[in-house]
Amino acid sequence: MTSDDAYRLSPWRMLSGSPLRFLFSSYPWRAVAYTIISLALGWTVFMAYVVIVLLPFAPAWSILLGRIERQRVRMLRMAAIADPHPAVTGSFGARARARLAEPVTWREVVYSLALAAFAPLATLGLLIACVLTGGFAAAPLVVAAGGQMSIGPWQLETPQEAWRVVPVALPLFILTLYLFGAAAAIVASIAAGLLGPREEELAAQVADLRSSRGTLVGSFEAERRRIERDLHDGPQQHLVGAVMHLGEIAQDSDDPATRAHIETAQARVERALAELRDTVRGVNPRVLDDHGVEAACAELGGPVLVRVIRGPGWIPGRRLPGETERALFYTASEAVTNAAKHGGASTVTIEFAEAAGVVSMTVTDDGCGGAVPAAGRGLAGLVERAATIGASLTVVSPVGGPTVLRWSGSVRG
Repeated sequence: MTSDDAYRLSPWRMLSGSPLRFLFSSYPWRAVAYTIISLALGWTVFMAYVVIVLLPFAPAWSILLGRIERQRVRMLRMAAIADPHPAVTGSFGARARARLAEPVTWREVVYSLALAAFAPLATLGLLIACVLTGGFAAAPLVVAAGGQMSIGPWQLETPQEAWRVVPVALPLFILTLYLFGAAAAIVASIAAGLLGPREEELAAQVADLRSSRGTLVGSFEAERRRIERDLHDGPQQHLVGAVMHLGEIAQDSDDPATRAHIETAQARVERALAELRDTVRGVNPRVLDDHGVEAACAELGGPVLVRVIRGPGWIPGRRLPGETERALFYTASEAVTNAAKHGGASTVTIEFAEAAGVVSMTVTDDGCGGAVPAAGRGLAGLVERAATIGASLTVVSPVGGPTVLRWSGSVRG
């Protein structure tokens, strides 16, 4: 671990740690740069408050200052401060009213006031420290140029006398670096305390995010049902009619060769009908809406044997909220497809259980394992889908198998 890595989270840890680690890290110079910018911003805000006519616009410039300060703490190797402001839409007046009603806006005003009050005091203290350090370090140059220096009751009139005080500049220089570090830590701490989100604001943002994601999932499900209905009532019915019509033509035909061609065409249409039924079942299986997730999972399979087991607490024919049933079914369907397509499995076991209002589903296959929920892939999408309804999905798939998916979530009803 480098000296910079050791203090990524808190500038106060750097100041209270080893002096050697402090002096030989990049933190002092980051602190100097951060403090100089802080003083510049503080004096700017100070002048803005002095000009009475600008006071009504304090929330506006405080919001802008807050945006700058949340990112600027990264100069001290701190994580950027999260922005508690929710997104707002509408006219300029509506957005302005919404911002003025937010508590964080007034915390930003308090921060701007604190920075404006801090700037003059810090400027005075740091300026004295810098002048003293520079004065002792430059004493020989001042005396050599024909000038005189007074340090309390002592007068420095010769170069020899001036050189005797130069070593004092080193501890003053170190003290000045610590002062800059302390000033930077004070400003960053105030920023973290006032500009970051409160627990209730984080909870509100999470609730809004979950609601928006739930709305999006709901719209997707509505579209799935529409597609399933259109496929069932349109192409599927036409293909059934075509199969029956081809069968009638084959029976009426007296030419064996013609009958063979018709039966071949009939078989192809039947295969197309079977594939369409599989597609419809995957889009939005009717059995899922009519009989629930247990019955829908029992119809999964194809090239693999699917066994559905009722675990502890699971009631036969148990119906769950629609979004929960769909999440469980599509998780099981994706697991079965992956087991057959990528895992070389011959058997998949799906076990449902329930305890204390928490429904769980465990899908286990006897394939070769090695499944990884990479970003943008099916398993990763299932993990995200579970999260949208407050559930969790874990995947354990060592090389050699077995692959085990565990879905768990609270349900009501």
